[in-house]
Order: sequence, then C-alpha cells, then structure tokens
Amino acid sequence: MSKKEDTDKINKRKRGRPNEKSGIDQGAILNKALKEFSKHGYGGTSINKISTQCAVNDSLLHYHFGNKEDLWKKAVSTAFDAYLKESVTTFKLLKHLSLKDTAKTLARQFIYYNSKFPELYLVIVHEMTQESPRSDWLIEHVLKPLTLKTSQLHRMLVKKGLIEDFPIPNLTTIFFSAANSIFLFNYQMKKQFGIDPFDEKEVEKHADIIVKIFYPNI
Repeated sequence: MSKKEDTDKINKRKRGRPNEKSGIDQGAILNKALKEFSKHGYGGTSINKISTQCAVNDSLLHYHFGNKEDLWKKAVSTAFDAYLKESVTTFKLLKHLSLKDTAKTLARQFIYYNSKFPELYLVIVHEMTQESPRSDWLIEHVLKPLTLKTSQLHRMLVKKGLIEDFPIPNLTTIFFSAANSIFLFNYQMKKQFGIDPFDEKEVEKHADIIVKIFYPNI
C-alpha cells in the first residue's frame, strides 16, 4: 500500500467515526426516541426513524447510545428517573403534612407527571402485553420500584386505619390504569366528549376525581 493510500484510509476512518464532542442534545434525542417507541412500539421503531426525526446521522445515535435496545432502555430510564426525582422533591416538601394529605398529594403528583409525559406509560402498555426481555427489564427497573413506593404508602395508610387493605396487585393495576387511561384515550376524549385531557383544568379535575375514588374517607 502506498503512503497516499494509507493516509487516505486513515482520513476516511476518522471521517466515519462520530465526534463525541459534536454537541448533540442527548436529552432531546432521548425524549424523541421515547415518543417514537410510545407511538409505534419497539418493533415499529428504528434507529433510522429516530435519527431522521432528530436530524442526525444513524452512526451518531449508535455511537452515543448503542443499539436500538440500548437506546430504548436509556430513554425509558431517563423518563422514570425524572419522575423519581420529582416525587422525592415533592415528598420532602410534604414533611409537615399529615399522612393522608401526603398520600393525596403524591397521587396528584403522579397524575400531573403522566399528563406531561404520557409516553412512559404508553411504552409500558406496549411491552406488558407480551413476554420479552424488555418486559422483564421494565418489571425489574420500573414497575417493581414504583410498586414498592406505592405499597409502602398503602401499608402506612392501612395501619392508621385510613383505607381498606386491598391486595397490592389489584390496587396498583387499577390505580395506574385509572390515572393514565384518560391521557392514553385522548382522541376519544376529544372526539366523543369534546374535552382535551391535557388541558390544565381537565388534569386538575381528573386528579380530584381519582383522589376522591381512592381516598374517599380521608
């Protein structure tokens, strides 16, 4: 190989390798990726589709996030971590409140969060309809931690005699569905009932109803 050919080969390799300091907005890309996965499911989404939406090269996404499953996990983890941080902050601000008021406020916070970021629950719905490595991953990294927080609060309320001791599997499934369904069925809400479930007043109304249903006596 000539010196010129060797130089050309090195230059070509350098041009093909994405620059880590290229200044991409990783947060925006993960947000867009989560939206795509929530709309089309894992099977209906591709790296190419996400890169086109984000106006970046496929190679750049692979370089920063790995393969499609790695990107999916990172997008889901980022969204869930944002919720956890928000709930921890909310809980710290509620130290002066009674247990019953804390429970009702945390329920509202969960609904408010999902009204702003419904994609996370949509991804969960997509994956929980079938067995897959992703559904197993979701159970371990999202659903178990979320259920643990819910069950701890539930046991405290039961111990105080404030609510009935319903089984956790039934309680969490019903609560998560009730909190989110209005946002998942947003087209029906607009078409059939003429309301925008993401409107601030509608979110507030929905939160009021959920709290009254699940905490009728406190």
